[in-house]
Amino acid sequence: MRDSLVDRRSVERLLLLVGALRSGLIDALGGEEALPLEEVARIAGTDLRASRIVLAALASEGVVEETEGADGNIFYRLSPVGRAHLLNEGPDLERAGLVHEVNKLRGWLELPEVIRTGRPASGGMARKDVRSRAMAMGERDPAVLQEVVERCFGYAGGRIHTMVDVGGSVGHLAREFSRRGVKTSLFDKEEVLPFAREYLGEEAGDITFLGGDLTEALPAGPFDLVYFGNVLHIYSPETNARVALEAYRATSRGGTIAIQDYVWGRSPAAALFAVNMLRSTDDGGVWTEEQHRAWLTRAGFTGVEVLDLDTSGGQLVLGRRPAGL
Repeated sequence: MRDSLVDRRSVERLLLLVGALRSGLIDALGGEEALPLEEVARIAGTDLRASRIVLAALASEGVVEETEGADGNIFYRLSPVGRAHLLNEGPDLERAGLVHEVNKLRGWLELPEVIRTGRPASGGMARKDVRSRAMAMGERDPAVLQEVVERCFGYAGGRIHTMVDVGGSVGHLAREFSRRGVKTSLFDKEEVLPFAREYLGEEAGDITFLGGDLTEALPAGPFDLVYFGNVLHIYSPETNARVALEAYRATSRGGTIAIQDYVWGRSPAAALFAVNMLRSTDDGGVWTEEQHRAWLTRAGFTGVEVLDLDTSGGQLVLGRRPAGL
């Protein structure tokens, strides 16, 4: 068998899972009891024949279990794998992330036009599903979040009593700092904050929510840590240089700035991710280590370090506002 450039089966598997999610079939199987086909279709409001075919495919992928009853009817239930990845809260949940990937595919299909014009088609990121994008962020690997927190504390010598998570989406990283006793603020656009409160649940009460646009102004602070997680790739180098200067003003004396992102030339995912930014933003991209260092040093930060994260293909850029300035 010849080697293929693309694993077509993985693409089809992704579309199958998201189709089952969006149609309601997965949620129809949310109970513990196995259900006959007719009941699954009734709950989901789906066509009987189509439901049978899709459930059989989900069973072949190990997401659904099929059992035969005494009367010869087939009963369906989510498998432990399906339940862990598509239904239950926990470290394996990737429900929103899968939906977000399919939303992104729509933009990738417009790549020929983007290449011709150099501009994102169909409005780019602005027209995407805000909720699925935000919730997908909340499904990030907990090991990555924990490593970022440890690296920030290590660089800051443990001196982080207040922090702001800029563009923090649903607060998945802010929550990690809050759980360690840090007075935490989450700053993002107003339309994102309701999803953050939904995601955080009872822990939302431990976090201060601030609405705004980081390209217009950052919260005044001062904060011991000003953190940007997967944010600066959305904007141009000129905007990022200006945001770094604002971040310096918002950072307490002796405080830390941290930028988590893909760095060009250091991350194996950088080149392909740059195409993702090309098709979805006006002037975003993946920026070099030299660019990150220049933004921070021109803003006034010192001791800039660029660290490769062990738990992901990304990097963490760290800088310090001098204690006397």
